[in-house]
Amino acid sequence: LPLPAVFVGIDVFHAPRRFDPISRKRTGKESVAAVVVQVIRESDQDRDGCPTIEMYSATSSRTSGHEMDLGKVMQDVIRRALCELNVNPMSCIVWRDGVGDATINKAVDQEIPGLRNVLAAHAPPGVETALSYIVCQKRVNTKFMTADGAFGMPPGALISDIQGPENETFYINGTSPPYSTPKPVRFVVAERDKKLDSIDLSELSWALCHDYPNWAGPVKLPAPVQMAHKLAELAGSFVDCGDSLNSEAYKNKMHFL
Repeated sequence: LPLPAVFVGIDVFHAPRRFDPISRKRTGKESVAAVVVQVIRESDQDRDGCPTIEMYSATSSRTSGHEMDLGKVMQDVIRRALCELNVNPMSCIVWRDGVGDATINKAVDQEIPGLRNVLAAHAPPGVETALSYIVCQKRVNTKFMTADGAFGMPPGALISDIQGPENETFYINGTSPPYSTPKPVRFVVAERDKKLDSIDLSELSWALCHDYPNWAGPVKLPAPVQMAHKLAELAGSFVDCGDSLNSEAYKNKMHFL
């Protein structure tokens, strides 16, 4: 993977509707979008050859139940992250949660052009930042069993033979409950530059499922997306929907765990 690399996780939290005693109706609180940006730099000899990882996160309140039109939010957060962390990325991989099959093309048209402009403005001279955009879908009806039907899909199982009509698709099962049928996560590769053709995105996604802090073992989603979900849920519980969070002050801190 070309380094420095930028991993981006995006999710939107929708608070449950609550009863308003003034209007005597159930009203919806504002939804919250969260963007988590991780930067992986080249290994430093002073750190025993281990790559350094830095992080920047931010939230944005939006109309209740509104999932799309995140292009401007993504651009602003990623632009601030690249400036604050002082990085010129060679590659960028985005994991986007909360997009259904019917709205994948709409999300691509709204979010990718602006993202490419931001990356081009911060790319090294004469280099075009390679981009991959992956949609994560948890609410799928597809389930996998063993041939005899006695067991569910084990953790870490990869299914890549079932492809979508337009985009590359693969399934990964992150967890396997003992008393129910495991439900995998479907990953739809909506955009992928040729520079990243040699990168196994399924292997990278599965590796990041093990990178969620303070959790022994894998989670269902890659760590940047799971952290974005956690941050959006935290901000959504605030009265101001996270508008008071200072992203610069919480740089390189996982304050939402």
